[in-house]
Amino acid sequence: MQKRANLMYFLVILLLGLTLSPIFVFAQQEFNSNYLISDEELQNWQSLGRSEILSFLKDKGGYIAELKTADKDGVNKRVSDIIYNAGKEYKINPKYLLVKLQKEQSLITDEDPTQKQLDWATGYGVCDSCSMDDPAIQKHKGFGTQVDSAAGIIRWYYDNAVIEPWVKKADQLYIIDGQTVKPTNQATAFLYTYTPHLQGNKNFWQLWQNWFGQVWPDGSLVKSADDPSVYLIDKNKKRKISSMSALASRFNPKLILTVPASELNNYFDGSPIDFPNYSILKQADNYYLLDYDSLRPFASAELVKKIGYNPEEFIEIAPADVQNYSIGAAVTDEVLDIAGELARVKITNELFYLKNGAYHPIVNEQIAKNNFPDLQIKKITVESLQNYKEGAPIKFNDGALVGVKTTGQVYVIENGKKRYIPSELVFNRLGYNWENVNWVDELTTFLHEDGAPLDLPGRLSNEDIAEEIAVGQETGGNQAAVDKNKGMYAIPEDKTVYIGDKFSTNVNTYLVAEYDTKNILAGKNVDAVRPAASFVKVMTAYLLMKDGLNLNQATIFDAKKHPAVYNNFRAANGEKFLNKDLMYSLLTSSINTPARMLVSTLKEEANFIADMNAQAAEWGLKNTKFTDTYGYDLKNETTAREYLQIYINAEKNSDVRKFLGAKSYEYNELKDLDGKQKHYDQHSNILMNKTGLPFTIISSKTGYLDEAGAGLAMLIERPSDKKRFVIITMGNPDYVTRFDEPERLAKWTVEKY
Repeated sequence: MQKRANLMYFLVILLLGLTLSPIFVFAQQEFNSNYLISDEELQNWQSLGRSEILSFLKDKGGYIAELKTADKDGVNKRVSDIIYNAGKEYKINPKYLLVKLQKEQSLITDEDPTQKQLDWATGYGVCDSCSMDDPAIQKHKGFGTQVDSAAGIIRWYYDNAVIEPWVKKADQLYIIDGQTVKPTNQATAFLYTYTPHLQGNKNFWQLWQNWFGQVWPDGSLVKSADDPSVYLIDKNKKRKISSMSALASRFNPKLILTVPASELNNYFDGSPIDFPNYSILKQADNYYLLDYDSLRPFASAELVKKIGYNPEEFIEIAPADVQNYSIGAAVTDEVLDIAGELARVKITNELFYLKNGAYHPIVNEQIAKNNFPDLQIKKITVESLQNYKEGAPIKFNDGALVGVKTTGQVYVIENGKKRYIPSELVFNRLGYNWENVNWVDELTTFLHEDGAPLDLPGRLSNEDIAEEIAVGQETGGNQAAVDKNKGMYAIPEDKTVYIGDKFSTNVNTYLVAEYDTKNILAGKNVDAVRPAASFVKVMTAYLLMKDGLNLNQATIFDAKKHPAVYNNFRAANGEKFLNKDLMYSLLTSSINTPARMLVSTLKEEANFIADMNAQAAEWGLKNTKFTDTYGYDLKNETTAREYLQIYINAEKNSDVRKFLGAKSYEYNELKDLDGKQKHYDQHSNILMNKTGLPFTIISSKTGYLDEAGAGLAMLIERPSDKKRFVIITMGNPDYVTRFDEPERLAKWTVEKY
């Protein structure tokens, strides 16, 4: 019956194609008794600070999170401090101590542990045949002593393993619980020395994987939701990609995965990727072509000039820098193909990649599209291949997602092997995007040997982590976290990112920039994507003027055509207004209705919004999106960094600046129907009319929504030297005194810069 059901499912998949997301069968990663953790991991004593250990304990909800108890010297301290100090003193990873406390006595999660659990927290000094009441081991009793001893003994193993025969060694065979074990490193050997049992160490390994194990495979591009830095996971380390040019020259930015910042901390730093691919690196009289992670020496300096490189493009490096790369095939007169070529044989239609005098078969064109998106396919003859030697077939690049059309199975490529992604849950929780899957026939996947299935640690199964990853996928960048009770969007302090000098404030996002250069001098969470609120009106005004709005013409208010949420615009149906006066209401008073009235004079609102997004794209603003013309919709989004561009570009229009810079206004309706002809108001930024400020406000725009918090953008000028700055605050939680912090920030700016 089961076989028939499987056959029916297979037929359905064939009939439906790939319209449904693939369905998987979950498979667990296998435990390797010979390798538990690396020596680097075990000794990474700086992996967690005091506050991070405390946060971890609180997150797990155990009794010891808030416990103060005696340390090794009898001084009462927080458990988090005891763990941190032991790790620091013996240069042992505090994560190891956290896992040890859970493995031995479940103390990380136990809400009501016994005194015995606390007294023998890490199991130090208690042998299989010992009683915890044995007088001989009482010197090891006590939480602080246990933690200190657990860290200290591991350091002692490292220092004395060579001279002490009873300490287990790497690469030696041991019979443990009837099974042969050969530790591949010292860390694994020492864990078996401390706990000479298979199950105990398997428990340790499982806890480590669930809490701290590295997840994303080699070849993955990753970033956190609150930091724009992009990393390549390579040999289980994270390599920072230093510039956009280096990123774009090697990788497809669409493959960047947004992962929790806590997960990135589980990876050691590898060597950074500093230079764009195919750069010319010069060391003394030697010239090298950077070909990914290898240096290809040029046969001569004349050859460099022959290829056409500009000497100004050469990058000087030190002799030590050369040691960071492998040396590849030389670039000679005979071998001048820098990036290689894609070639299709005219008669057979076979596809090859030609490089370094070798031809490499490409069995599926999707491989070429994935690996070499910038190369055009040229036509060649079979005879021309005789000039090349045969090379290995081209596989998908590491990090590529590969799906089988007929079965729906999906893999990620790592080190040339395909790792099965065993469920849709795993796929989504790791931040992958279905649009990036390369769908091929099963035969193509046979190019890649099978690797271990991609497992999902338990820590990535909770909803908070899922939400953090989903937010990163949706925005493609940094995103402030929304309060579960629909409060203001805010990035917590432990995830806050600062630029330049730090200004102390409860405002969640701020930015200070030079007006002339747009150089950001100081900032907080400047790349956090936030609701734009009424900041949207500045882009609306800019496009109105760009599209030729006639300020001296009139617009009639139509209640059906011009509805707006939070309509505090006093107008009766059919009343007529001068467009110039509507612009004062829009920008000076930040009223919503005039936006819809003015836009309707030029085009359909949907088309106008499309133009707003097109303008943002033209300016290179990747995290800015508009969904209405006045800022009520929460889907209007921007960042402080990108809004700096919008504000400066728009404000340079003299008419836009006039309306943004008006301290007040008054006007009469051209046609009055309700006997209330006169309109007047002051600027929505009360600082515009405040005297005695050490700066002049040239223009300003306010914004507010409950979810956005209060926002303020100002162009200010220092009277002494006429230097101008742009001040932007977003996510101000204090609406009542919402102008106090921007005023302080502006004063700080003119004094400091």
